[in-house]
Amino acid sequence: MKGAIVYITLAFASISYGQEPTYIFEDTVNSDNLLKLSSYNTYSSNRFNNDLIDKFLFGGEITTEIKDKASSKLGKLNAIGGEFEQRIDSYTPSINMFNKERYGLKLSFSDNHYFSANFSTDLFNTAMYGNSPYIGETQDFTFSHAQYLHYQKFSVGFYDESNLSSIQLSYVAGSKGLEFGLSESSLLSRSTLDTIDVDLTGAGFMTDTLGPYWAFQGGGFSFDLDYNFIFEGKVKSRQIINFKINNLGVIFWNKRTDNYIINTHEKYSGFEVSQLLSGDSTLFDIDVQDTLNIFHEKRNYIDVLPIELVVQKLADNGIDQKLQAIFGFKTILVPDYFPYLYAGAYYRPIENFSVSTRLSYGGFAGVRWGMNINYWLKEKLYFSLGSFDLIGLASKKIGYGRGLNFSMYYKI
Repeated sequence: MKGAIVYITLAFASISYGQEPTYIFEDTVNSDNLLKLSSYNTYSSNRFNNDLIDKFLFGGEITTEIKDKASSKLGKLNAIGGEFEQRIDSYTPSINMFNKERYGLKLSFSDNHYFSANFSTDLFNTAMYGNSPYIGETQDFTFSHAQYLHYQKFSVGFYDESNLSSIQLSYVAGSKGLEFGLSESSLLSRSTLDTIDVDLTGAGFMTDTLGPYWAFQGGGFSFDLDYNFIFEGKVKSRQIINFKINNLGVIFWNKRTDNYIINTHEKYSGFEVSQLLSGDSTLFDIDVQDTLNIFHEKRNYIDVLPIELVVQKLADNGIDQKLQAIFGFKTILVPDYFPYLYAGAYYRPIENFSVSTRLSYGGFAGVRWGMNINYWLKEKLYFSLGSFDLIGLASKKIGYGRGLNFSMYYKI
């Protein structure tokens, strides 16, 4: 587990921060090859501020003040998570699919990190303060969960040159992953101070290694659909509604993958609670493993990718309207993700420059505010830079995550 934490920390340190981007629809690319680079990355939490997250990720002392502030904000859902994607897309209209001129070839490559976790209030407090404040009380760990995936996607498909809608099928190369989840689980430290009642039920897996960066410990597939609905609005201006399904697929991890099942209903006095929660490698030494009734075997594991569903109204750079409304919805089908909603405005004061702003709620965090700027250079080159969590960028105390995004394209 310590190795997982170290690896995630290095991943954060080596790439830029970011967030789900604001997409802008433009006119057809029928006559141009298009090369697009993008870097969209984010981490956030609905309970834990940057003061705590930074210490967890990059090291440093977690003071009593930091722990107390986090503990005071805990609720039924205490989530933290992040998405990281470095991507390149190539659009080639001269290679026609299905012998139809309107369908061009789309090739893509992406490197993806995803992690999420949800801690019960009692589990967080036990990890931060130990079990001594809760002697004689039952601590509920039910539905605590953690997941991490690192994978690459090699994608091929086609796109409609009139609206840039696309369908792609991807080979997924699994670099590394882990997931652990508890169902009905609790811990009771008896008032006699000599016995702990352990009631743990759950399961999980971990790939054979969490390093090096390109580990290639599994393979799979995914299906991605990106469709733009174009229609005329009440004021006769064009409206674009985007619908996306991403990561509809699986990874088949290899036969060296560690699989764990825990089903413990025992009274035990042979170790300290701190040993159980510290993440120390001795947790899975044979004596503790046997005591806690942890079943372990190395075998293949089938892992479902974090499926994304998105519906959003896009800004449209192909019309004369300077001020446009933008809004959208996104969900990831994992236990720790709350539906993400946003609304805002897009403004283009001059032909080659625009700015947008949005308020959002959900995902792994609460309310966030951000801005994005876009610049076109001679209709061939485009740049976009922004953050949808400006408060998080600026503050450790009241920020609950960080985000920057960057993208560019070049018409060849």
